[in-house]
Amino acid sequence: AQGMLLDMGQGSSYSYDKLTDSYNALRRQFDAIWNGDLQEDNAGLIRQLKNLEDQIVLGGETMYMAILSMESQETDLERQLTALDRQLQELELRYELGQIAALTLTEAKAGRSALVSGLETLRMNIRVYKTQLEALLGAEQTGSVKMGGVPQVTAAQLAAMDPEKDLETAKERSYELFEARKTYEDTRDAYHGIGNYTPSLSAEHGWPAAQYTYRNAVQSYELKFHTLSAQVTDYKQVLEAAKVTLESKRASCAASELKFKQGNISQNAFLTAVEETAAAEEAVHKAENDLFTAYNSYRWAVETGILN
Repeated sequence: AQGMLLDMGQGSSYSYDKLTDSYNALRRQFDAIWNGDLQEDNAGLIRQLKNLEDQIVLGGETMYMAILSMESQETDLERQLTALDRQLQELELRYELGQIAALTLTEAKAGRSALVSGLETLRMNIRVYKTQLEALLGAEQTGSVKMGGVPQVTAAQLAAMDPEKDLETAKERSYELFEARKTYEDTRDAYHGIGNYTPSLSAEHGWPAAQYTYRNAVQSYELKFHTLSAQVTDYKQVLEAAKVTLESKRASCAASELKFKQGNISQNAFLTAVEETAAAEEAVHKAENDLFTAYNSYRWAVETGILN
């Protein structure tokens, strides 16, 4: 077509220039197919979409664990409210007997109002998060989805962790590093004039920056991975400490129960011991969830390269 335009004396026409643009675009595409670059680009696109899919699933899991954490906090606040109501009953009786000032009772009631307000806000947030999770699942958005538990992390799973080896696997599977490496290589090729690239002034200035940016991306990724590995270890020891505390509280509660039956302590003192034991049980449950969350994030990093 360009040859025909030349024969007609229209070599400097708009149509000729548009055909030149089309030819250059098709030529680049042909060269990309011939050299295998197009296949590489499509593979990168597929990898990007798979990474997006993984991010959505991980986001759902993260939201799930956040809801479990808020429900644990709700249980703790309800327990505090029960203890405060019992304390208020005692304070009201003491006020009637003239043992405390009205200000003391008023302050205690104000504390209860603040606690109730915080509890209602927390419940609202739980409903919002549950609605978001239902939307992510494609379920009816009621904000009342029932949450189950999560698997406990076993000693065998923790023993199988190999941070140095797992880090190399995670880096190979990381789309974040893949993208950073692709940018680095494109800038390098532009700087050296490799392939379809022609050396330019911008490439000359961009090459040192690209080297620094890529090294920084790799170092940042490694740091985050090692931090995640350390968190798994730390949450494990937190769980062990919580279990020891729970056993101590159970023993103390049993002693308080015996003293209460013997008439040596009040009912309120005994109920306080019961609530402290329940709080210790909740602390163990929370520590188990925290350990699972950290370990699950570690496995996501190893299996998909995504660092959460």
